[in-house]
Amino acid sequence: MIRELIRKPLRAAREKAYQKELTEKKATYDNWYRLHKQELRKEMEAKDHSEGEKYSCEVVRYSHLRSYILSGGEKPDIIIACDDEGVLTDFAKMLILDYFAEHKSINLLYGDEDRLDEDHLLRDPWFKSDWAPDTFLSTFYFGNVFAVRSVALGLINPGSRKASDIEAQSSLKADSEEERQASAGELDDAMRSWIYGRLCLKLAQADGGFSRRVKNKYPIGHIHEVLFHATSAPEPWDSDLIKDSLTGRYSRESANTRLTSIIIPSKDNPKILKQCIKTIEDYTSNSPYEIIVVDNGSSEENQEKIRKLLDEHNENGRAIYVYQPMEFNFSRMCNLGTQYASGELLLFLNDDIEIRKPGWLSYLSEKAKLPYVGAVGMKLLYPHSDIIQHAGVVNVRVGPIHKLQYCSNKEVHYFGYNKGVRNVIAVTGACLMVRADLFAEIGGFDEEKFAVSFNDIDLCYRIYEKGYYNVVRNNMYLYHHESLSRGDDRKDAVKSQRLSREQVALLKSHPDLYGVDPFYHPYLTQNPAITRFEIDDEDLSLRHPNFVTPELLPEKYRNVPEDKVVRIGVECANSISDWFEGPFAKEEHAGYYVRGYSFVIGADNALYERHLLLRQISSGAVYWAPVDNVYRKDIADNLKDQIHDELTGFTCAIPVGALPSGSYLTGMLVIDKTSRQRLQCWTDVKLEIE
Repeated sequence: MIRELIRKPLRAAREKAYQKELTEKKATYDNWYRLHKQELRKEMEAKDHSEGEKYSCEVVRYSHLRSYILSGGEKPDIIIACDDEGVLTDFAKMLILDYFAEHKSINLLYGDEDRLDEDHLLRDPWFKSDWAPDTFLSTFYFGNVFAVRSVALGLINPGSRKASDIEAQSSLKADSEEERQASAGELDDAMRSWIYGRLCLKLAQADGGFSRRVKNKYPIGHIHEVLFHATSAPEPWDSDLIKDSLTGRYSRESANTRLTSIIIPSKDNPKILKQCIKTIEDYTSNSPYEIIVVDNGSSEENQEKIRKLLDEHNENGRAIYVYQPMEFNFSRMCNLGTQYASGELLLFLNDDIEIRKPGWLSYLSEKAKLPYVGAVGMKLLYPHSDIIQHAGVVNVRVGPIHKLQYCSNKEVHYFGYNKGVRNVIAVTGACLMVRADLFAEIGGFDEEKFAVSFNDIDLCYRIYEKGYYNVVRNNMYLYHHESLSRGDDRKDAVKSQRLSREQVALLKSHPDLYGVDPFYHPYLTQNPAITRFEIDDEDLSLRHPNFVTPELLPEKYRNVPEDKVVRIGVECANSISDWFEGPFAKEEHAGYYVRGYSFVIGADNALYERHLLLRQISSGAVYWAPVDNVYRKDIADNLKDQIHDELTGFTCAIPVGALPSGSYLTGMLVIDKTSRQRLQCWTDVKLEIE
């Protein structure tokens, strides 16, 4: 009883401090932006803006944009268009004019945006992709701000002709009334349709926005900075606003006349293979296809089952069985299958894919046939669920990850990312379509470097590097029978993110893509364990790290029991330069960085103080260091029965020379500040100190 009376005020104090820290760290974006703005201000003050200042410029609100552009009279060099509600950021005009001055061939550009709420806090950042033609056709992701060179407007208002030369006066009067009404409230669909489909779409088409990139340069500009503070949460406009044919080349009928060769690697899996082929039959009606099963060594019994299955399928279509015993090499099996293919389109499909939606093959071929498009994939869900397995691959510093994996497809994630058609750096080989001629052009899958892992990613990277745009159709889904059991999956997933030989080979094969993904904003998190879209607040802090020097663990903590109720996942334990540069890091670096998450099962985590443990393997000496708490919504979302689990993330930056050289195992010591409880837990993740 006395102990409880003593602990009560201590608990209250810890919980109050926890709530204060949580409030501060949950405002992650607002904090990040204000720090980032300081950095940006320094950059802008140090830069020469004389070339950009030569341009004349005018800001035009969306409700007046149509009449402004179609009216006669001289126009400034640059027109900045933005929504009626909201303000341009402090550096928006300067950034836009500088960009046009530095990129003479760019006529159209857009930037990022956010929302300024009633409490003057910045929220809802919309960090956008670089130019992505298929994303654009799915949604107007320019959002609330874009800019255009007035000389390019001849595409919609040629020469010096005035609006009266283009449209009847009655039409202009109607437009004026339409704009007057729009300025009094939200833009109506007619106004949005004109901005989206008659202005931006036409400009993008004229500037090569729907063609293969030349010298890998993007024809439409993107400024990686917030240019506009909206007054309400940004919301992308739907592609239904475009009334005409999207690119002039879209044709479902044309796609349906192209033969698709479906190549399925499979071994000793006749039951699953049967389900895959049966659902292909059941849900494919208009698109011609052939099936090629590549078997690298099934048993005689299973061979017979597969032959029988394909014979049955041959009653309705063409099926080929390629049996060639070999050591498992996914790349070689896929390449072998193409040697038997007659199709103009190749679809590489895992045997554990289950189709449950009609029209799926047309959805893939409609995009794959376009000359500027590379590989095309599709959203994959775990079976009998709405849980996402694949919605497009994102390339972060440690390598490729499946963004939105384990998230619910019922939710609309990051401005509709999981609902529309998206350009991405890569798609999974579980369902990947590509034109046969393009596959031959890039030399197929790499059998030597990527026999098992990352072969699909390497293929997509090479396609991207050739100037094509890869696509994931998130407006359609298939089921993928990959294990959904979570268990210790997070720990396993983190392990899989470490630089294996295949990952290093992938990174070294594409050095210009290290930590670069044009379809994933550089200000979004690089943490592979966070599959949702979140701001990369640690990146800014790492460039100005809060170093701590580990000390030898005090005697009183050396016999603390190890207990599995303490959970720890170390997501990064490396030099800071390795984090930024990976296998291309130079020898000199600022220090070391350990990042992860930790919590105590079934306890109030606000009561604990955490310290990183580092045990030198050679000597057994144990060092400890305080950690910075990090808000981790992704962890809290998966800890349904814990108390105060939002600040379970941690980081620790260690300066060079603070520890003797050697290998150190990482662990966590937790100290209950309201009792005498002390617990620890160790991982097998090592930090190498030079």
